[in-house]
Order: sequence, then structure tokens, then C-alpha cells
Amino acid sequence: MNFLTPAFFLGALALAIPVIVHLTHREKKDVVDFPSLMFLRRIPYRSVRRQKLRHLLLFALRCLALLLIVLAFSRPFFESEVVATNAPLGPRELVLVVDHSYSMGYEDRLARAKAEARRLVDGLGPDELGSVVLVSDRAEILLQSSADPAELAAVIDGIELSARTTRFGPGLKLAQKIVDESELSRKEVVLLSDFQRLGWDGDEDVWLPTGTTLTPVDLGTGSWDNLTITGVVLEREPAAARERLTVSARVTYKGPIDGEPVSTSIALELGARSLQNKNVELAPNSSTTISFDPFTLPSGLSRGSVRLGDDKLNADNAYHFVLWPGQSISVLVIEGPGQRSLYVDRALSIGDRPSFRIDRKPSGQFRASDLSGREVVILNDVRSLGAAQLSEVSRFVSEGGGLIVVLGEASRPDSLAGEARAWLPALPGPVVDRARDWGGTLSYLDYGSPVFDVFSAPHSGDFSPAKFFRYRTFDAPVSEGVLARFDDGAVALAEKRVGEGRVLVWTSTLDTFWNDLARQPVFLPFAHQLVKHAAGYAEASSWHTVGEVADLSRYVELAVVDAQPLDSELIVTSPLSERTIMPPSSERLLLPIDEQGFYELRRAGSSGRGQELVSLASNLDALESDLAPLDPEELVASVGLRERVAEDAEAQSRTPAEQESRQGFWWYLLVVALALLVAETILSNRLSRATTAVA
Repeated sequence: MNFLTPAFFLGALALAIPVIVHLTHREKKDVVDFPSLMFLRRIPYRSVRRQKLRHLLLFALRCLALLLIVLAFSRPFFESEVVATNAPLGPRELVLVVDHSYSMGYEDRLARAKAEARRLVDGLGPDELGSVVLVSDRAEILLQSSADPAELAAVIDGIELSARTTRFGPGLKLAQKIVDESELSRKEVVLLSDFQRLGWDGDEDVWLPTGTTLTPVDLGTGSWDNLTITGVVLEREPAAARERLTVSARVTYKGPIDGEPVSTSIALELGARSLQNKNVELAPNSSTTISFDPFTLPSGLSRGSVRLGDDKLNADNAYHFVLWPGQSISVLVIEGPGQRSLYVDRALSIGDRPSFRIDRKPSGQFRASDLSGREVVILNDVRSLGAAQLSEVSRFVSEGGGLIVVLGEASRPDSLAGEARAWLPALPGPVVDRARDWGGTLSYLDYGSPVFDVFSAPHSGDFSPAKFFRYRTFDAPVSEGVLARFDDGAVALAEKRVGEGRVLVWTSTLDTFWNDLARQPVFLPFAHQLVKHAAGYAEASSWHTVGEVADLSRYVELAVVDAQPLDSELIVTSPLSERTIMPPSSERLLLPIDEQGFYELRRAGSSGRGQELVSLASNLDALESDLAPLDPEELVASVGLRERVAEDAEAQSRTPAEQESRQGFWWYLLVVALALLVAETILSNRLSRATTAVA
């Protein structure tokens, strides 16, 4: 500690004043009138004067008050900001971190959190500041460093339950930012939450400044049992007229192991109509699958939901989905000599998600009109095409179509001339014959590509048994867009973007003439993935999860495929009726999914039910439904406190007057001294009255 005006310590000499007052204080002597002393004998008497302190408490109050006044006028301050922060004096920066994840909807947890936050705000002093941070799996500062309790209370009253999960790290990091920027001497962070164990793993790397107080306010209750729907499976079966659908729901009950079993009902709804109801009973920490009876799908787009009966947390008792009409990809196969498209034809004919509509044409009979309505064209080992045919295919690809080029025996370096050369990563080269070494194998697959990503998981498909006895090379090295290679490094599958479309080049055959891939179990899913990737196909999801970002482009394409193109603004209405307007010129129609329920997409100018282009379903993240608690002290203990070395260095660069003005301890010393003087006055008056009464 240092002092700005140490000369005021000379005022400590004033401490002699109470000593002198107490030592010179004498009792009053009563004078007694006596008529005459002539008859009294004089006796010698020796007087001894004794000096002692009387009324020690009064003496101590006076001395301490004078000493505090001297200290106050000497203007003390701490040279280290760490010590100043740890000092119990000074105004406070209060940061309220309020959890509003959907688990706070359990009973009345959020309401109690808001009530406790308002109480803490009401306790702020006149020079103290308050901040409000909202936290779920992301964090937001609602109000920072406000001295107005009414403003803080209004912000707290406006907090609403979200549909997101719990993560304490983002909120504590924002609180760290606020206290780092604060110049007040005391800092306190209060975390109001139900403290779910899943919200904290201890690796969030949160470091509060040394001296900051982290106070947890646990709003959890003794019970944390919860019933939820963790997933839904939709099984669609082709039928003569319309598809049939079987819905299965996974129901989970989380709770204390010694809790009682729970019984409830579960219902399947389609639109506004309830189709089926069943009963379910579960023991704590168990799950079961409930399958509803199959039913016939209505035509067009349909909304569906599976709902449980009410419990203490109703938000996770519903699971929503959207049923899309059957989707298909139109494929045109242009064949070379030999008509070797049998395996491709049969593989695509049994696809159902999506289905494939296949037409085959010999290369000599191909016309421009054959491209109408097609998503993918396969040039299956075509010897050559005319200039007009090549021009039409080029236009088809540049406008967004998909092209698969199979380089087999009939293909030559001059098979694709003129514009077609721009389709290929390089011109076709000579054939490699691997028959003598029992065939080559695929040694490299790009599992990040949509063609092979379905094979990335264990036991999802093995290409290694397939033998390639012959394949064609390129006449120049290919370094970009390679999706598969043979064991000698030659390119097996390459991709190239052309305009708005893409071209995939396969350097062997898609039958059993040059390889036996068509006899392997992986051939069917490989053919499906190859065509879907060429078409740029993205399956319309039956639902999304809150926290995702949905690309609406695919949904809009499906909605306007047989209708007028989208040439006006797209209006998105959320489940809570909030509207977002997206212009038709947007390159990507990205929509953050923040609410639970159904989103509606419609053209500008249309209104009312039934006018929407698309409906999207969104569901809660089932992880948040596990309400198992975390010990708040465990969280507090794992939050690190860092030494403020940089801030101490900054403090050393300040002048003593600047440091003292930031701390202002003299004011509190002076207030305490005045309080002691008031107490001294009251005590002194009482002692005076007591002495007078005795006299």
C-alpha cells in the first residue's frame, strides 16, 4: 500500500487530544459550608494526585476516529491491481448469467431464475453496475454495465425460454469479457441455472480475473425425472395406389434409479387429425420403441407429429416431421456399341429414395429433345457424337445438368472433340491391361465426396474385392477432382465442374466387360450415389434439429418443379409467427433453425393456410432432455483464475494520482470515521447524563 499525501500523517499528533482530555478530566468537588473551624484541631494531611484513564470505550472511539480521518486525508491506494481487486471495499461490477435453455422450462425454473436475478439487481448500490448475459448453447449480452436497476429489471423480465441446449462455457466467457473491461474494484459473476451435467465438461477454458467471485444459484429441484421422444423412424412402402407409412417412436425415461415407473399415452397425429393412441410404461433410465399401425399416405405434402402426455417438461414431449411426395431423378443413358447398360439399368430401377426414371438411347438416335426434363445424362462408352449433339450436351451441363462419362473400349482420344474436351480433366489415353496380374484394385477413395461418404463407416461397403482387368488412362496428369484411384495410381473416377453442372468421368466400364465391380454388393449403392451426386440431389429432410442451418434451395426446387419458378420474395414464418423475408436473388437460402415446430415458406403476396410452398419440421436436441444434475461447486472449482500480469504492468505505468482515483479507498475511511464520531457523541451524552444523575 502507498499514500498519495503522506504528509497528513503529521495529523496523527492530534491523537494526543483525547489523551489530554481523559487525563485532565477531574471529578467535581462539592463545597460544604461549615460555621467555624476554631474548635477543630489541625491534623497534617498529605494529598496524592492520581491520574488514570477513565471511560476506555469512549477514549478508543475518539482515537480511532481521528486515526481514520488522518488515513483518509493521506489518500491510500494499492500499487497492485490484484490486491486492489481483492480488497473488500469499492463498488461492484455484477454480471448475471441467466440460463434459458429449454430444460429451464421444467416446472418453474426460469421464473425462479428471473425472480432471483431481480432480487440481486435490487441490491446494487448507487455506484455499482450490473450486466445481464443470456446463455444456452450460445451466449448473448442483453445489457452491459448499467447503473439503472429499473433498466436491468426490464431486461430480466423480457427473458423467454429458448429451444436450445445448455452450454455454460459461452456465457462464462462473455462474463469474463465484461469483468476484464470493468474498472470497478469488486467483480462478481452469478450463474443462475439448473446445472445440467451435460452443460459442462470442464474443458471450456474459462479464466476469470483473480479476485472475481463466481456464485452459482442452483434452481434445480430434488426431482429430475423426465420422459421424452428421442427419435422417430419413418418407413415408406410402395403400394398399388399410394405409399403406406409406418411410424415408430423411441421413448426414453430419465430419472433417479430408485424412482417409480411412469405410465403415459403416446399419440400419432397427421395434420390436425389424431390417427392412433397407445399406452406406454417405462422404468427409470430405460427406453422402448412404439410402432404405430401402417397407414396410407395422403397426396401432396403432409405434416405429422408424435406426442406424449404432459409431464414436468412438456417441450420435449413432441416430435414433428414432414412427409414429402415421392421424389425421382430422370436419367438418360446414351449407349455406345454393344448396348452394355444392363447392370446400370437394373441397379437404378430398384432405387426408392429417390427413385430413378431411366431411358436408354443409342448414340446415333440421340436428339436434343431427349434432354428435356432430364437431371443426368450417362455417356456409356460412346464412340463419338456429332457436333450438334455435343453442343446440346454442353448446354445441358452448363445449365446445371449432370453428366457421367464412361470411358470403355469404344472410347478414343478423339471420341469427344470440340466443346466436349472442356468436360474432361484431360483427354482419354491408352488402355492399361492388368489381366496378367489378376487385376488391379481401388486403393484410394475420397470418403469426403458424396459418392463415397456412405461407405465411410465400418461394415458399410468394401470395394477391395473388386478386380479391374482393364481401364483407360488420361494423356496428362490429373491432380484436381480425383475421387478414386487404382492401386497403380491411375485415376478411376474424376470430377469437374462445368458451368452450373458437374461431370464425372469413370475410366473403366459399368458392366462385367473390364471388371467385376457389377458383381459386388457395393455396386448398387455406388451406382445410386454416382447418379445422385451428378444430379446434385439432396434429399428433403423430414425434420431438422434446433441449432442447424437449413438450406432452403432444395425445398424450393421441389415445390416449384411443376409450377411457376420462384420470381418473388420468399416469406418464412417461424413456429412463433416471426417472419423472415428472403429475396429471390439470394445465392443461398439459408435459414437458422431456432424454434421447435413447423416453419412455413410461401411466396410474397400469398396468405392463409394451404398457400405455403413448403413446410419444414424442427425438433429439439434430445440431449437436453437428460436433466441429471451437476454439482455447482464442481463447476466453480474448474473455472480457472488467472493472474492479471498485463493489467499490473499497465497499472505501473499510471501515475499515483491516477491509481488512487481508480480505487477511492479514502472515501470509505472517511465514512467510517464519521460513523465513529456519531457513536462517540451518543456515548458521551449518555455518560454525561449518568454522571449528573448520580450527583
